[in-house]
Amino acid sequence: MALWREFLRNRRQPNVSGGDGDLPVMSFGDHLDELRRRLIYALLGSSIGVALGLYYADNIINFLYQPYLLALRWGGYPPHLSYFKPAGSLILYLMTGMKAGLVLASPWIIYQFWKFIAAGLYRRERVVVYRYIGPSILLFALGVAFFFFLVLPFMLKFFMQFNHEVRMPSLAPNAWERVIYGGGLASKSTAHLPAGDAAKLPRIPIVRRDPTHFPAHKAVLWFNAVDNQLRLHVGSHTLEINTQPANALFTPIPMLHDYLSFVLVMCLVFGLSFEVPMVMMILTQIGVVSAPQFRSFWRFAVLALAILSILLAPTPDVVTFLSIFVPLLALYLLGLALCGLVERKTQRRDDPRDQENQPWRPAAENDHPAESPHQEGPPDQSDQPDRRDQPKPPDQPGGREDSDDPA
Repeated sequence: MALWREFLRNRRQPNVSGGDGDLPVMSFGDHLDELRRRLIYALLGSSIGVALGLYYADNIINFLYQPYLLALRWGGYPPHLSYFKPAGSLILYLMTGMKAGLVLASPWIIYQFWKFIAAGLYRRERVVVYRYIGPSILLFALGVAFFFFLVLPFMLKFFMQFNHEVRMPSLAPNAWERVIYGGGLASKSTAHLPAGDAAKLPRIPIVRRDPTHFPAHKAVLWFNAVDNQLRLHVGSHTLEINTQPANALFTPIPMLHDYLSFVLVMCLVFGLSFEVPMVMMILTQIGVVSAPQFRSFWRFAVLALAILSILLAPTPDVVTFLSIFVPLLALYLLGLALCGLVERKTQRRDDPRDQENQPWRPAAENDHPAESPHQEGPPDQSDQPDRRDQPKPPDQPGGREDSDDPA
């Protein structure tokens, strides 16, 4: 506790060289009051965001799960999400709305957190944060949108296509297996049955839209080609007959929680990866890595980006690889350009010849030395020429000062 009080006291001490001496000193109790107030504001904003998320939960679920459902339908699987617990659907419905509400309220929560932190920062430190917070948020949002709208559909399509590529092995028993399992269905009891091509098979209509009128006391069967579903209408109910590729070895069981966690983690990974230019620029500005060093490491950077693109690429084809590698390479090049701008700006600021060419401006209050604002009295006469060395005016004979004589 004593260390924390000392830290806060040091943070609030006046900075005589930087012009922040007018900041008020906050005690430890004042910081606790500020923290309590900001937490209350953050909770109120979170409550409003969660309420809006639950109100629009249907729209949010349709937006989040539509890519997965479209991929399932394209792969020939039923476009439904499963759960294990009895109240799993209700819990996941509420959790989706609450998480979406927290994401909606996150700018307000971050703002309240920043207001608490800003109370212990100097003005120049707050300016640095204001300079980088906007581009950082924009790059993070671009990374999330890049994954959700471009990478995620290709990734889900690859997963469904992989299930089709892995074929079902042959289940015809060999001689030893016939001894273990017996003849099975290939026995004399099935010898009288016709072969598949010789049998008269029922015909099921293929439609692009479900019918709306059905005969009474009859079951109607049809195949919806748009939804890729086999449906049956009995009485007043329309049932779906779950279908899947016949020769596929793997069958997905789409889970609500697994899909949502996967999307959130990948959005976070891509959002943080888009912060590469800002990280490079900050490292250059604080002097950790210079722009020439970044440029000299470009071969290793390209290799690292290529390996990262291979790991993140959902499909092994060149198009998907380039769709990830090219944006990451463009971000690295953008970071190099920003590092060069920061370095040139720093060199111009530190160049004394450039400072001499700066236009004259009136001295600000912060430009005075630390002791000058509290000094009172006549200005310093050391730089003024000595009046005794000046030539005497002709109307003052003998060099006497007649300033007391009346005009």
